[in-house]
Amino acid sequence: MSNAIKPLMIMAPAPGRWPALQDLVGHKGRPWLADIERRVLHGVLGSLDVYAVIPSGGQFLASACIDKFGDVGVLGHVFTRPEHRRRGYARQVMETVLGWFDMTGGQWLFLGTTAELDASLYAKFGFTPLRRAVWAPHDRLTMVRAGKRAEGDPLAEVRGDVVVREVNRAHWPAMVTLLQYRAGPDPRVPLEETAVTAEVFTLDLIDHQERGACRLFGAFRGQRLVGLGTVASDRPGERTYAVVIPHSGAPAELREAVVRWAQNKGYGQVDFPMEGLAVEQAPAPVADGRLGSDEGSGK
Repeated sequence: MSNAIKPLMIMAPAPGRWPALQDLVGHKGRPWLADIERRVLHGVLGSLDVYAVIPSGGQFLASACIDKFGDVGVLGHVFTRPEHRRRGYARQVMETVLGWFDMTGGQWLFLGTTAELDASLYAKFGFTPLRRAVWAPHDRLTMVRAGKRAEGDPLAEVRGDVVVREVNRAHWPAMVTLLQYRAGPDPRVPLEETAVTAEVFTLDLIDHQERGACRLFGAFRGQRLVGLGTVASDRPGERTYAVVIPHSGAPAELREAVVRWAQNKGYGQVDFPMEGLAVEQAPAPVADGRLGSDEGSGK
């Protein structure tokens, strides 16, 4: 097989390309394969998703993908069929999607990998380690590739009023970005661990929302997601449960919006169980989420 095969760039949705892509990456389990299928078959409104593949006849030999929202993105699904490795295909598909990301204004690109793969591929393309957690059999880490205008923490210098709105699959790269720099919902879990599991954790949240089990809300300053809230919606009754990310320092408007949504759905009380785990850390006083006739904000 000659290395002269050129990568093919696919912009989702592209349902005609799904059978060959499914054959290549079908080894991936949920929620990964379900996410690829949704994007390629149907598209995700508001998201920019690009795939680079090495075609050969009716099949693909290698692939890479970037899901992009605003100026942040997630690189994934870099895979070459075992019998076609060591021919430069991974490098070719990587160069294709990275070039697209740069030309479309991308600045922060993240990926999740293992320590054994770091030096062999991603570092060669400008990715540097960001978070690392001890894992078996190989440590997990996230890496970041910063653009020319990207400096440090993308959440640090954001300005403007907080706007809370519902979020969906299109916002997935922004959710992953948030969890690289801000603590997750559980104060007992260190940032490094929530960062390296951010991709699958947030895809699971999105899957739950699409199945009607919860609703997701994001706090935005401009295009930058600075807080994420989820509230259970699948069990009618007097009480429901919610979580806010990060577990400390999230915009107050986010918690208020979650409680207000629950009130409008007929819940009398919203419990935030993760907040109880942070009592020893002396958080700022918060309301218990009980709603009276004039307590639409939950305060």
